[in-house]
Amino acid sequence: METDAYAKRLWVLWLALPLTVLNYSLCWRRLPAQIAMHYDTNGRPNSWASPEDARSFSLGFLFFILLVFTAVGYLVAYMRPDRAKPAVILLFIVMGLVIVFMNGFVWFNLVG
Repeated sequence: METDAYAKRLWVLWLALPLTVLNYSLCWRRLPAQIAMHYDTNGRPNSWASPEDARSFSLGFLFFILLVFTAVGYLVAYMRPDRAKPAVILLFIVMGLVIVFMNGFVWFNLVG
């Protein structure tokens, strides 16, 4: 029974997609024509994308990561139930970092 609870909690991770869409929607009008997507070792942007490309990249990357994390989480929950709790906690921590990173494109380009 506890294994099912951990596996079902993985679906909460999928809230990352609508939250990212909401973030882009709320900030869309204020975004510059070109968004910095990559930075050199000195913190200067060296790769740019349009807001549409940045949104597509962020959502595509999140979707891929969510597919992998959901599959890994289910495999661990059902094949190694004794490791389900730490695995789910780790997946949530890493997904939180990925969300911050993906939405950081928007935040950094608005604030600077």
